Amino acid sequence: MPGPPEDGEPIPFVPADLMSPGSSELEIVADIWSADAHMAREHARQAAAIAELARRRSVERDADFGARGGPGHDSRAVRQPVLADVSDDFVTELAVIRNCSEAEASKLAVESLLLTTTLAAVWSELFVGRLTVRKARILVDLLGDASDAVAAAVLARVLPGAEDCAPARLGDRVRYHLYQVDSEAKERRRREAERRADVHVERTADGLGRLVIEGPLPMVYAARDAIGRYGRWMRAEGDRRPMGLLRSTMALDLILRPWDTSRPPVTAHLYIHAALPALRANAPSGAAPAELDGALVSAVQCRELLESLDELALPPLPAGGSVSVAVDDPVSGETVAVATRAELRRAAGCGPGLSPPPTTSSYEPSAAQRRLVTVRDRRCRVPGCGRRAERCDIDHGHPYADGGTTACENLCCLCRRHHRIKTFARGWSFTLLEDGRLVVRTPSGVSRTTRPPGWFHEPEPDPPWLEELAPPDPLQL
Repeated sequence: MPGPPEDGEPIPFVPADLMSPGSSELEIVADIWSADAHMAREHARQAAAIAELARRRSVERDADFGARGGPGHDSRAVRQPVLADVSDDFVTELAVIRNCSEAEASKLAVESLLLTTTLAAVWSELFVGRLTVRKARILVDLLGDASDAVAAAVLARVLPGAEDCAPARLGDRVRYHLYQVDSEAKERRRREAERRADVHVERTADGLGRLVIEGPLPMVYAARDAIGRYGRWMRAEGDRRPMGLLRSTMALDLILRPWDTSRPPVTAHLYIHAALPALRANAPSGAAPAELDGALVSAVQCRELLESLDELALPPLPAGGSVSVAVDDPVSGETVAVATRAELRRAAGCGPGLSPPPTTSSYEPSAAQRRLVTVRDRRCRVPGCGRRAERCDIDHGHPYADGGTTACENLCCLCRRHHRIKTFARGWSFTLLEDGRLVVRTPSGVSRTTRPPGWFHEPEPDPPWLEELAPPDPLQL
């Protein structure tokens, strides 16, 4: 028989290793049920662990640590009520622990606290395997903002038959009883959903994206119908492109209104990350892709964009808009300079070329340093944070007051929330290494390392002094 796989080697799937060839189909079905029950129990155990850590991160725990800094312009106005008694940095800590986004960590923290308090009956059913994780989350979503009395009354009616109820049917049953017990619940949930409505972008196929506009359902249906009518008019006028493409084109034109010169133009500043070899006219077809606002575009698309902008004897974007190129090292992926098209042309001529901004003696970074660091980091450097760099603070890795220099290699982007955590929160450690890595260590002893997006060189080993400065890692005990 083959020996165990080496470290890092994938474990091959061999059905005979999991069950004997003579297993009946009923035994296979039983394994499926067992796996569902096991996942439900482990989810309940995780919720209990998260809730316990949240209780240890109470607001009172930090009361004796002094001022934590006022809320920044990027702080959320309203926190989840269930998190009101939990330290403000707990969601960030949970995101670092799980290596996930803060949005996911916040949702999981709220869910865990609800399952172990108001919805403890749901946690019990989850732990014994009578509820799947999906069904439990339906109950949390619909009853999370209900009072203890309302939640208990609804659960008493729906839990007895929940095990044999399909998820969609369970959701309908919960809504039916919830709106009976709490007549204002439906309207309250609608108003809250409208308050959270927003516009966001989802990536789809390569080079495409989906613009999602949330709003009251009647208005959404009316907008879709109007866009469809405009698409049919385009078809009637002889445009033979697919109807879906006609609707998409018309919807974007209705928003951007390229024909309307009566309104002030909207400016935009686009930064394209590309290695210099990819910008050459004779670059091979397999050249490394460039990056536009976090999305990969091919080197061919990048060159076509620059060429099309050069062909226009006008500014690339209206009223102050611009397209700049972040020049990345082709080996390490490190951003070494940011230049406009005009600066690229001068550097390609008899100029001195492109180089990083020099170190300054002042505390405030220069405009050139701010531009490079913002474009280099793209986002807040804390693991799990997606806040855009232009809305972040430029922070000194080694404090300026302690001899840290105002140089690009000692600067990184931190959103105001994480800047406050670094400065005021108890037990956190932020270390910016010389090779660009930021090491973030939580009060619970978990460390995560980030580097600017696009940097793909192999990381250097941690310096020996890093662990000496940090508290013992409880996960290693």
